Amino acid sequence: MTRVPRVIAIVPAAGYGKRLGAGGKKPFVLLRKRPIASYALKVLDDCPLIDAIIVASEKSCIKDFKVLIDRYGFKKIKNVVAGGRTRQASVANCIREIPPSYDIVLIHDAARPFIDEKVIKKSIHLAEKFGACIVAVPELDTVKLADKRLFVKKTLDRKKIYRAETPQAFRYDVIKKAYAANKHLDRFTDDAGLVENLGLKIKILKGSCGNIKITTREDLIQAEALL
Repeated sequence: MTRVPRVIAIVPAAGYGKRLGAGGKKPFVLLRKRPIASYALKVLDDCPLIDAIIVASEKSCIKDFKVLIDRYGFKKIKNVVAGGRTRQASVANCIREIPPSYDIVLIHDAARPFIDEKVIKKSIHLAEKFGACIVAVPELDTVKLADKRLFVKKTLDRKKIYRAETPQAFRYDVIKKAYAANKHLDRFTDDAGLVENLGLKIKILKGSCGNIKITTREDLIQAEALL
């Protein structure tokens, strides 16, 4: 019988949401009368392949997250840890809490409420097979590489360009090693970047443009229209 991998999800949710301009911490800004963070957490909590969840929260919001967990009846959230100064530092804090009994670590931003269970399952499968997998969407616009003075240096081949999203899934040993090996986390804007820096290959799973990240007020309006 094939062994089913043990999977733990990390949910970075320590953002301040300044660009959102909604007058509150981003994870708790309401999207159709529900906190933004509750949408992704519900999908992860309901997914049968996810065994446990760790949330990275701003320190002052940890109690608020525990109230949210009780309110929505989330069963798989094992811990809410204090986030760091950056997103990558927050993820690092979560990784330190993960025991080696887990096989796959799946990382998904709380600010992406439209995660799909099928994508989660495929990400886990591909991470188990290849070691690392990211969800990304093909670039549709023409992309220019610019210099520091904003003159075009060249036009890039958009057929080879993908915009990274989350979830991003990794074998436990891969993501553990990537975070341990990279001391300057501020250099990286996603978890896959740390794995790339080790020289390891990362599989792309084509995602959806509907898997938006809520960063600005316009994103919030778009998310409300998608519900």
